[in-house]
Amino acid sequence: MEELIGFVASNNRLGKILAVLDSKGPMDSATIAKTTRIAGVEKNIEMLAGKELVSFENGRYSLTELGAKVSHKVKGIK
Repeated sequence: MEELIGFVASNNRLGKILAVLDSKGPMDSATIAKTTRIAGVEKNIEMLAGKELVSFENGRYSLTELGAKVSHKVKGIK
């Protein structure tokens, strides 16, 4: 888990994506991009999905249980 926290904490974009999904719930990539103001958000979402921090279902991304834990830990760091 410490590795994942470091991975997310080292990239502000990843932390923003996790935080918005944590606070607002599931959303599609266009809404995530608009909310976080991150260009090319899909690449960042794929990185998070590869680490099993977000999942994709019915056209929307949401935090996994692990993603929620990492998001809360990263918030505590900042």
